[in-house]
Amino acid sequence: MRLRARCSFDDVIYSTMADGMEDLVRHGLDADTATQAAVDALVSASDSTAPTIVSTLKRTTPRMLRQHRRCTRVFRRVMKKYWGRTLDLYFSICVAMEEFGRNFDDSHTEEAMEEQDYLFEALTGLHARACRAAVEIYHLLAGGFPMGALARCRTLHELAVTMMVLSDFGQMEEHADLAERFLFHDDIDNWTDAQIHQEHYEVLGNEAFTADEMAERKQRREELLRRFGESYRYSYGWAVGLNGLKKPEFRDLERMAKVPHLRGHYRWASHEIHAGSKGWRLNVFERGDLLYKEAGPMHFGLAEPGCMALTSLRQCLAALLFSTNGLSPQDLLALKVIEHLTNDAADTFSAAEQAVEELDEQLRAYPPWARRLWARWLSLGRRR
Repeated sequence: MRLRARCSFDDVIYSTMADGMEDLVRHGLDADTATQAAVDALVSASDSTAPTIVSTLKRTTPRMLRQHRRCTRVFRRVMKKYWGRTLDLYFSICVAMEEFGRNFDDSHTEEAMEEQDYLFEALTGLHARACRAAVEIYHLLAGGFPMGALARCRTLHELAVTMMVLSDFGQMEEHADLAERFLFHDDIDNWTDAQIHQEHYEVLGNEAFTADEMAERKQRREELLRRFGESYRYSYGWAVGLNGLKKPEFRDLERMAKVPHLRGHYRWASHEIHAGSKGWRLNVFERGDLLYKEAGPMHFGLAEPGCMALTSLRQCLAALLFSTNGLSPQDLLALKVIEHLTNDAADTFSAAEQAVEELDEQLRAYPPWARRLWARWLSLGRRR
């Protein structure tokens, strides 16, 4: 309906412009001048009409919000019925992961500060990021945005791989400075970021870095390159030398972390990050005889990102706890607890996904008008 209304509006405008142009030509104007006059009139009319439409939209916003909130309440009831227990378990695991990490931090902070333990600083910082990412994924899943959650799973996988590489190689004598190299590598990015900022600050209305600030960033970068070598400038320059690599890439880190089998999951999640045609294709869903280009939340597809996130989070915790010389009984117990919890969560995710599929099968027996009403309630997107 909206498409037909928009075309009707455009037809009226174009017809009016054509009539006006013809009238101007009849009164002696040449065709080009008449065309320009019609375009100018259209722009002027748009400028004067837009504020009126904006005012109308603001006035009707409360009613629109009430309608959407009613649909949201229905959607949330469906989500709670089919995914509530699963998402509660997921969140409880996130809390447990954070608590285990905090206990590890509390137990080793004093010793780490005395020894200036860069590995401890790197791993605890990355683990904190992983816990935050996992909670972000929870909120995306609970809101019905599994594809958005999948995008954050990509980040969580990168955090897990980085932590495993740092934990495994950072304890080796020949790579004793690995964590230090990792932590200082942000100064390489600082210089690159500053250069990009200087190129575009005027267009963005920002202030430029001063000459002294740029010189300081450049000097820090050059000091690091002299200390760690020219290859340190690469994106993963902090990992140069591991397994003899001269220009490591993330794929190499996955091999070193012994998780190359997860490469397919990483690529799958990457499609939701980028604007490629595969990501476009993955956003088209077919549910029975209805085809959607998803523009809102959905009640299916939560199992894959949920399980991916818990797998990566478990890897992060293991990398943190195994980074010391010996695994304490408390740390060993923590890993066993997380193992059982994540296995249970995988089963509940699978069961919930199956229940949703069965729900959709039942809905396909409904008449078309009922299926369309259900789709609108669940905000499944636009029918094509």
